[in-house]
Amino acid sequence: MKRAHIHELNITRALAILAVLIIHATSTPVTVLPSDSKLYPLYIFFNISSKFAVPVFIFLSGFVLFYNYIQKDLTKELVVSFYKKRVTQILIPYLFFSIFYYAAIQIFLTGDLSLTWNALFSVEFFEKLLIGKAYTHLYYIFIIVQFYLMFPLFLYVLKKKPALSSHLIWIGFALQWGFILLNAEFWQYPYRGSISFSYFAYFLAGGFLGIYFEKYKRWIHLKKGDFHIAILFIWIIWLSSTIYNVYLYYFVFSSKTYLTNSTIFEVVFQLQSITASIVLLQLSFWIYNKWNKAFVNCLISLGTLSFGIYLLHPYFLFLYRQIPISGNSILFHVWSVGGFLVALFVTWAIVFLIGRYFKYHWIAFGPIPKEFPYKK
Repeated sequence: MKRAHIHELNITRALAILAVLIIHATSTPVTVLPSDSKLYPLYIFFNISSKFAVPVFIFLSGFVLFYNYIQKDLTKELVVSFYKKRVTQILIPYLFFSIFYYAAIQIFLTGDLSLTWNALFSVEFFEKLLIGKAYTHLYYIFIIVQFYLMFPLFLYVLKKKPALSSHLIWIGFALQWGFILLNAEFWQYPYRGSISFSYFAYFLAGGFLGIYFEKYKRWIHLKKGDFHIAILFIWIIWLSSTIYNVYLYYFVFSSKTYLTNSTIFEVVFQLQSITASIVLLQLSFWIYNKWNKAFVNCLISLGTLSFGIYLLHPYFLFLYRQIPISGNSILFHVWSVGGFLVALFVTWAIVFLIGRYFKYHWIAFGPIPKEFPYKK
């Protein structure tokens, strides 16, 4: 039996894509402003407190996959159908935007179309394509591709050993930290952030909640009378880890001191991200049930289009940043906020219109529903 669609997840996606845009919009102020600037701590706060964005998207991917597939029979037809869908939903858009961004950068740097054409057939581009480095943000899509490739194996193991389902959270942390420590000690692979094992805790934590959603949904709904001490514990960890992470990065950026031991960053970031995944999910259910319907539907639209917005927004942010600005501090802050607004609203409008009026929008943005699951 098909499980019920969870409309609130689109709100979680909306909150996560807003966090992505905040990170990218504040990246320039964080790197170019002097640490004695009055608004410098504010930029650090917004940038670092939003760092949960990609882990939350990975958490949601795990949640949706396990939620939708755990009760289905694992057959050859199911596996073939699964891979066919993922080719059109993510692999083709990944290839499209890898080519798009790599070509755009080559044109910007050289202004020569023939050199750009040759670059697209170079070993360098092929290597970047294989590790999600054709442009800075595409590593996330590359990670999701890896999880999709492995997912039928996860499903097979859980079908054979159903008891493992209840252990997915600690298994995820064990795999993630095993990879992090082994890489630091032995492999020292420089692009660790492009390897899915760096994010297993979020993926399998999402998978755990997807499998046991009916059991724990009362906690997530935050309904009156359903309060549990674990909810308070999660929120306290999220707030404290976020504040401490902001402090750590403020210390690093303002003092220009780089700590030799990165383990503390890893631990704090993981605590912030895993708890943020639960907190955002709870907020999404609260927003869906309590907020103004028009605003809720705006968030649902944003969340439904979040994949396309994620892929496209760096291009318009890059174009926007070619606008020269004077040394006036007020203008710089206005310019910084303007980058966020352009990345959000211009990209949102373009993805929406292309999804609505172009039949082959899936080549760039994956599937976009004809009718969004708006709250009635």
